[in-house]
Amino acid sequence: MSDMSGFSRWVERQLELRPDQDISDAARALQIRPSELKRWLGSKRPPTQETMRLASRVFNAPIREILIAAEYLTIEEASPDGLPTSELSTQELLAELSRREDSTIKILSRTADTASNGW
Repeated sequence: MSDMSGFSRWVERQLELRPDQDISDAARALQIRPSELKRWLGSKRPPTQETMRLASRVFNAPIREILIAAEYLTIEEASPDGLPTSELSTQELLAELSRREDSTIKILSRTADTASNGW
């Protein structure tokens, strides 16, 4: 696992949130080729802009999250006003958690819809 890029580890975590059985099922649910998903998981280098945009779309994730995972930005650089999360207000943190929860619910419902359609 230490040979994986930050982006590959991020993709792996996204897949762990999904109930898909294998790479082919996950790729089908994400509407990408299995070879593309395998490439993302096996990558040792940071992703290209095109790959990050596609990952943002298929995982319904903010591009900022992917930029951090790919190590193009640090959390501090990507935080509002450049503040580390320790300096954010409780309200700002709650808003971010709510946004992420909403994204997760959308992903899970999309996966359930895809599964019920026979994918």
